[in-house]
Amino acid sequence: MKILSSIFFILYFFTIPVKSEENKCAGMKKLSKEFIKCSTLNIKKKTFEKASDLKKNTSNKTKKIKIKLSETKNKMTDKFKKRINK
Repeated sequence: MKILSSIFFILYFFTIPVKSEENKCAGMKKLSKEFIKCSTLNIKKKTFEKASDLKKNTSNKTKKIKIKLSETKNKMTDKFKKRINK
């Protein structure tokens, strides 16, 4: 099951950038140098965009996790100090 899901993920990841910019290269012959260059540039651009989006999302999530951890730490230390002072 894990293998099957990983195969679907890989196929999905590699086909999305190709389909999104396919129209710019549509007027060229499929095996020409220009078509191959156009499609590789599109794939490269979309892959870079996806990677930068992933990097931004990851950094935002880590910031949120740090904030939540500091809040829970503060709550726990406050509870601990209240119990000690009683």
